[in-house]
Amino acid sequence: MSSQTITQASNYFDLQGLEQLRQKTKTNDKETIREVANQFESMFASMLIKSMRQANEAFETESPFNNQQTKFYTDMQDKQLAVDISRHGTLGLADALVRQLDPTSMVRLQSVDQDKLTMPNQAQPMAMHELNPAPANIQFNKPDQLRELSITRVNDSTKQNQLNGVSEVTEQVKQTKAADFSTPSSFIASLLPYAKKAAKALGVTPEVLVAQSALETGWGKKVLQTSEQESSFNLFNIKSHGGWQGESVNKNSLEVENGVGVKRRSNFRVYEGLQESFNDYTHFIKNNKRYEQALQQGGNADRYIEELQNAGYATDPQYAEKVKKIMNSDSFKAVVAGDNNG
Repeated sequence: MSSQTITQASNYFDLQGLEQLRQKTKTNDKETIREVANQFESMFASMLIKSMRQANEAFETESPFNNQQTKFYTDMQDKQLAVDISRHGTLGLADALVRQLDPTSMVRLQSVDQDKLTMPNQAQPMAMHELNPAPANIQFNKPDQLRELSITRVNDSTKQNQLNGVSEVTEQVKQTKAADFSTPSSFIASLLPYAKKAAKALGVTPEVLVAQSALETGWGKKVLQTSEQESSFNLFNIKSHGGWQGESVNKNSLEVENGVGVKRRSNFRVYEGLQESFNDYTHFIKNNKRYEQALQQGGNADRYIEELQNAGYATDPQYAEKVKKIMNSDSFKAVVAGDNNG
């Protein structure tokens, strides 16, 4: 808001101030434009307050203060309030009018010297040529110079480790996308490489892990989805208990209680890929004491899945039989045999 002296009427009935303003309008100078704009803002504020008063008239019909005398003094108060609002530029309407009528009154941006942009005790900013140093003068006919440059730029162990981490994640994504669950045969072929690593760590056969995953996910057709409709990669439907710190998804599950199927709402673990799913399954089985008996039968796939059920891995009383039926089917064995021969 402008700091110019305002000589407009100090109150709404100051006729002398209004007459002075009328005389000044003939000069059309900057000070007069400011005062006229303030006066217009005062008129606008008065109309605004009057509209607000009229909106409340319905609530004042039964009031004992609703009489001509009260309305007269209220009107005086409102008009004086409008004048005070314009004097202090509360609405900002006067400033907008001044900018419209006198564009030269607008404050222009001024440039600031570079040395004034730094904080006290702060080092001077680097020049552009320091930020972008000239490339080294390399002569390609000198192998020693090239060797020195390659050692400096490539032999950084920290950067190399970061690149290795990125490549591992990229490889995991590629493997996950390459998985094909369109048919039971492709499902078995896709999971066998992961199952073999997990089976070796558990001391069991990989076939039982693939068959168990086939039962849990309906041959990959019913893998739990996240709220974003993305795969949870939970191939064994492991629930989010036992100190799980990762992401979870809440889904309905059918549990058998006292021989009766009951629908329950449970949280299930979410993984970033197939390999993480098999890794967590391995950790889950090895670090639960109740599955020790199952691991002791690892050499016998049928006994392993039976002991897994006895330990409470699943509530379905036919769980072990269903897994064995998949694992011992001729079509399942044919795909596994073909993979081993390949």
